[in-house]
Formats: sequence, structure tokens, C-alpha cells
Amino acid sequence: MPDLLLELRSEEIPARMQRKAAGDLRKMLTDGLVEAGLTYEAAREYWTPRRLALDIRGLNARSKDIREEIKGPSTTAPEQAVQGFLRKAGLASIAEAHVHSDPKKGDFYVAHIAKPGRAAEEIIAELVPGIIKSFPWPKSMRWGPASAKPGSLRWVRPLQSIVCTFGPETEEPVVVDFEIDGIRSGNVTYGHRFHAPGPITVRRFDDYAAKLEAAKVVLDADRRKEIILADTRNIAFANGLDLVEDEGLLEEVSGLVEWPVVLMGEFEKDFLTIPAEVIRLTIRANQKCFVTSRPISPLEGEMSPKATEGVVSRGAATSSVFERPDASHQPKRPPLACRPSPPQGGRSASFPTASFWSPTSRRPMAARKSPTATARWCGRVCPTRSISGRPTRAICRTSTNCKSPLQSSI
Repeated sequence: MPDLLLELRSEEIPARMQRKAAGDLRKMLTDGLVEAGLTYEAAREYWTPRRLALDIRGLNARSKDIREEIKGPSTTAPEQAVQGFLRKAGLASIAEAHVHSDPKKGDFYVAHIAKPGRAAEEIIAELVPGIIKSFPWPKSMRWGPASAKPGSLRWVRPLQSIVCTFGPETEEPVVVDFEIDGIRSGNVTYGHRFHAPGPITVRRFDDYAAKLEAAKVVLDADRRKEIILADTRNIAFANGLDLVEDEGLLEEVSGLVEWPVVLMGEFEKDFLTIPAEVIRLTIRANQKCFVTSRPISPLEGEMSPKATEGVVSRGAATSSVFERPDASHQPKRPPLACRPSPPQGGRSASFPTASFWSPTSRRPMAARKSPTATARWCGRVCPTRSISGRPTRAICRTSTNCKSPLQSSI
């Protein structure tokens, strides 16, 4: 049975729109074919950054003839009911209708409608332009001189060419001829923008996919994902790194290239003093790169963060390896010295205080009061904070029955 090949080639489609757009194209076209009386065996959609493609197998060459009966009013019905029946049945006069008899209802009109089948090429040529004009892009644009006219073609990016061929495997397929806003369908497509920009004449899907592969275009998006993931894992393993896998990023990167190639690079250490999470976020969101980490070595103890990022863009990729300095090399701040204030004869205090001593002047700093009940001092050292907010220790000046688990006896 005949097969249908359809390709809509344009400027680069945003990666986030490609999968849904290909699914919408398949649904809209197959639904239209079925409504027109055509059946098919299988349909599959494909997409790259610059094209949406559809392969429909086992499509009928011609729709079936349709014969139906439309029951009308009684022969004694008023003229208004008869005219409504003629409009519904598409008849010019009541003479074209047949009269049927029923023992209970009497005589009534019946219209016998016979619709001959149509060639599949004719149905496709009528269906595809309407689908293109009404395609549900989240965002679309107009371009060129025709954009000034009302009702001009809108597409996500400027539409450049249309491939539409139809025919059985045993015969030469034909081009389904139609035109939309000056773009006429044909059997010529183009390969990779830089590696193989020349025209390619195609016949059916198998021929189409093979010639695109030779022209540096991997048509299957899932296969592009497999290539990117396998090559990234291999490069990371060869450099002693572990790949930080990201399915969302992989889906996006596969929609940025038609011929993926993965490379590795590195950043200078001076730019890597920010947290690893921030580095990973900006590389993922802005550079569309993959990150790797260096495995933990038993001799190193704590892992030294290291990452690799790979960008796949326009059929090529770059990657970067970077490392943050270890936290143990950071300078430590000297702690404040703390001395307890000398007790004043063991007297009670209604508002006990704790004094903090400066390590340089050897003089007590400002005291901090706490409104506790009148009691004798506990006389133990408690963790606390100085006025500047730095952690330190001071003598506990609260009541003698203090039960804090953080205290230690002096």
C-alpha cells in the first residue's frame, strides 16, 4: 500500500516546542485523513531543530465510495419542512428525492446520497495547507513581504520548504502538489546547515532518512539523545570523572543539534570559588552543558568538587572541567578570649551579668544582662556569643540551680 512522507523545514525551532509540535502534526493529519475516508496502518513523527517530519505507512490510495440515505418529512408535510429537507440533503428539487412507504407512518421522502471516493493525493493536497495555517504553535511569527497582507502564513520560525511524496514501495512515488504563501511542495530537502547545505532529492521515507544521515542529520531525536549520553559518559570515564546525568538537559540539548558531537574543556580555578550548586545551575541554564564530578578517593578523605560541562550546539560541542579549592585551605578566624568576671563575695544579684574580655586590651567588654530570678551565680562556663556576634564562652551568672546541658564546670 502507498506511503506518505511529509517534511516541513524551517529555521531553528525552539527545543521546548519540537516534541509537542511533531505530535500535533501527526494527530491533525491522521485525524483529517480518517475523516476524509482514508485509513492507514501506522504513523510516526520525527523532529530536528530545523524540520518536522511525518511517515505514514499503508495509506489507502483512494477513499471509499459513500452511499447514505437521509430520511425526510411526510409527503403531506408543509412546504417549509420540505425546503428544510432539501437543504439538508443538498437536493435541488423534491423530484430528486425518493418516496418510501410505511404501514404506520404513511409515505415520506428519502434522499439517496452517493459520494464517489476521492484520490488520496487530492485529499492530502487539500488537507495539509489548512493544517499549516491553523497549526497550534505557542508562539508564531510572520515574515517577508507577504506578512503585510491580512491572513498571511504564521509559523514558529520562517518556513522554507515542504516535502510531500506519496506512492507504493514498488512504484515511483509522486509529489503531492500544493502551494501555501508562495512555498510549493516538492521532493527536495537540505542537509546540515554547515556540513551539507546542498539540496537533496528524496523519494520515500527510507530513502529520505538515509540521505539525511549522509548529510549529517540524525532524524530520530531519541537516537540523538543516545549518542549524546553515550559519548558524554565515555569522555567522562576516560578522564576519571563521573557524569552528573540530567534527563531534562539531555532532552533540550538533543533539540539543539542535528549532528551531535561531544567535546570537553575546562574553566580556570579562579572562577570557581562560588558554590558548586551555583556553577551547575548557570552551566545548565545558560550554557546548556553537562557537569561531571570527581569520584571520592579513600586517600583524599573529603571529595574535592570537580565538574565538567559539555555544550552541544549546531552539530558541535564544548565542555569544561573545573575545580573548587578545598575548604581546609581557607584561613581560620582567631576566637575571642573569654574571662569570667570575678564574683563579688558570693552576693545575690537581681539582674546577673556576664562580662566578655577582649584578647587585646585585657579589659572587660560591655556586659549583657538577663532578667533572671534572684539567685547565686552558677559558677560554670557556658557557650554564648559576644556583642559582635562571634561564638565564645563566658562564666554563667545565672542561678545556682542552672541545668543547661551545654555548661561545663570551671
